Amino acid sequence: MFFQHNGALAHNAITVRRYLNQIFSNRWIGTNGVVPWPARSPDLTPLDFFLWEYLKTVVYADSPVNLQDLKNKIQVACDILSENQIKTAISTEFLRRLESCLEHNGKNFEQFIR
Repeated sequence: MFFQHNGALAHNAITVRRYLNQIFSNRWIGTNGVVPWPARSPDLTPLDFFLWEYLKTVVYADSPVNLQDLKNKIQVACDILSENQIKTAISTEFLRRLESCLEHNGKNFEQFIR
């Protein structure tokens, strides 16, 4: 198993990289990681292309009125997420995105699959 982070500047701090090297040795992916992950690389993880969009759609169908309401709405959205939705995102959608990524030689491709 590999650990991948999103390339935020804070994640590139020397202390963070030391920690990741200690915990994950040669199994982490990041901007300055053992396995490099270049800036603006295509997002192929289900969290990026499925979960965040799903949560935004469900949580903000009716705007939260305060922080606790936001937390509650996120919890409810996660609770109603079905195993089938997750499997579809991980299998069908991932393969579709991977094919598009390959067609565009690893460059930005999301505008072509919507």
